[in-house]
Amino acid sequence: MTNNIGKLIKDSKKKLTEISDSTGIAYPTLSGYNQGIRTPKKKNAKILAEYFGVSIPYLLGIDDNPVLVNPGSTKEIFKGFAKVLQGKSTIENKITQWTPFGEDLAIILAELNQSEALSDYIDFLASKKGFNPVLVKAIKEFIADEKQGLIPFLINKSGAEDSPYHYVWEAWVESPEYKRRQEEKKSKK
Repeated sequence: MTNNIGKLIKDSKKKLTEISDSTGIAYPTLSGYNQGIRTPKKKNAKILAEYFGVSIPYLLGIDDNPVLVNPGSTKEIFKGFAKVLQGKSTIENKITQWTPFGEDLAIILAELNQSEALSDYIDFLASKKGFNPVLVKAIKEFIADEKQGLIPFLINKSGAEDSPYHYVWEAWVESPEYKRRQEEKKSKK
C-alpha cells in the first residue's frame, strides 16, 4: 500500500522545494513521502492534508475519498445508504470526522500497512510452530484486507455502551479533538 502524497505533489505541479518552503517540512522528508518510503507522523500528515485540501486518510492512502465524510449530513447518509444497498461499502468502515481519534487511527493504519513487521512476525511464528503455509497466507491476507475496514468499523461503533471498545469512545469524548468537533458542529447551525 502506498500513500497518495506522490500523486498530490504531481497533480499540484509544484516542486518539492516550493512545497517544503510553504509547509515547513524538510525537503528530504518530503522526498521520502513522495517516493512512498516514509510515512508522515501526525503533525506532518495534518500539515500536508491541509496544504493539499484532502483528508488524512486519503493522504495516507487508506481511503479513496479525498474529503472526510460527515456522517451527520443528509447527503452523505443517503450516499452511504445507497452504497450499502448496492453491497459496495458501508459508511461505518471509513474514517470520518466523527471517528474517535480518526487522525491518529489513519496514521497507525498507514504505518501498519507500510510495515512488514507484522507479516514477518506471523512468518516467524508459523516457521516455529510448523503451521500450514496456505492457512498462514490466508491469515496474512485477512489482516491486510481488514486493517482498512474492520478497525475503523470497530472504533466507529465504540460509542455503543455494549462495545468492547467503549473505552475508546469514553476517552475521545473527554479529548480536545471531540470538544473542537462539537464546537464546529454548533457553529454550523
